[in-house]
Amino acid sequence: MRISEKKYIRLIIFSILLILILLFNSFIINFFSSYILILFLILLLPVFDWLFVLEKDNHRYLNDVLFEVLVYTISFFLLYYVLGFIIGFAKNLNYLSFYGIRVFILPIIFYCIVREFFRYNMLCKAEGSKLATIVVVILFTLLDMTNSIYYASLKSNYEVLRFVALTILPTISKNISYSYISRKVGYKPVILFDLIISLYSYVLPVIPNPNEYLISIIYLLLPILFAYRILKFFNRKEDHYLPSDYVKIRLKGIVIPAIIIISLVYLYSGYFKFYAIAIASGSMEPKIKVGDVVIVDRYFKKNSLEKGKIIAFKKDNIIMVHRIVKKVKLDNSFVYYTKGDANNNIDDFLINEKDIIGVVNFKIGYIGYPTVWFSKR
Repeated sequence: MRISEKKYIRLIIFSILLILILLFNSFIINFFSSYILILFLILLLPVFDWLFVLEKDNHRYLNDVLFEVLVYTISFFLLYYVLGFIIGFAKNLNYLSFYGIRVFILPIIFYCIVREFFRYNMLCKAEGSKLATIVVVILFTLLDMTNSIYYASLKSNYEVLRFVALTILPTISKNISYSYISRKVGYKPVILFDLIISLYSYVLPVIPNPNEYLISIIYLLLPILFAYRILKFFNRKEDHYLPSDYVKIRLKGIVIPAIIIISLVYLYSGYFKFYAIAIASGSMEPKIKVGDVVIVDRYFKKNSLEKGKIIAFKKDNIIMVHRIVKKVKLDNSFVYYTKGDANNNIDDFLINEKDIIGVVNFKIGYIGYPTVWFSKR
């Protein structure tokens, strides 16, 4: 039976009100600590039951799916720990400590169970409606990020893209994947998977020690591959479940943009030969415009620093991109006069070699606008 129009509108309004509360918590006043957020969700359940009536999880193939979850997670951890022999291991300082149990383990367990039961019921009431499902996914994505957004530092281009790669993309990936699975097989497989993935770093004494960018890739792809495995399982069981080609198209819609954004984050990190910088001022117009991204070669030859070269350098902890207009030898090194192409005067400071980040090789137009916008915010 399709959801009545009255209940459908009620579900949308209920979801939007929760989204507004979470936005207020994310950007205005943060009042949701981990335990208060759990309590808030628990108190919402009787309200939801009064409005819509809570559903029971009676999905077919539940035991088979739970087994698939265990096989998938065990396979992942085998590969992850093999990778640890390459990237190294770290001792877990919060290994089953009272602090770790109180601050991390118990909140994760309670939050995961309540969140997934709540998600499952909202998706059941959506009954396949695209709009309602999208609103529910947005709601739970924001729910997972509400405190992270409030405490995030977004003062530079790098911090913005770092937040996108390490928090936003993995959270979107997780919530889309969990919503697919929850709608098809119920909340129990999602709870099992999420608890294993979320708690392993608090209950195991030694864990692999990847850098944060590798972690972001792992947590981006892991739920997507998990959803694909479960949905593929249903393709074998029942013909009326989503076809593999449909699932692949949906997954590509997440993976391809994510790969592009993560690649940009790597460029912004400055760990490699090339370094990307989003241009926030018009001092180099018309050659380089606001919103362009310049790619800087960090391993340049010093003898290439001649008049006419465009360089990136640090001045008072601010990264600037200007053109060399004069090179002067001072003692055993050189200093450089610089100028923005759009400026009337030469910069009123000298640049030492140690301040130069690199030489600008080329630019990519317009793709830096989001970073510039967030940075100015």
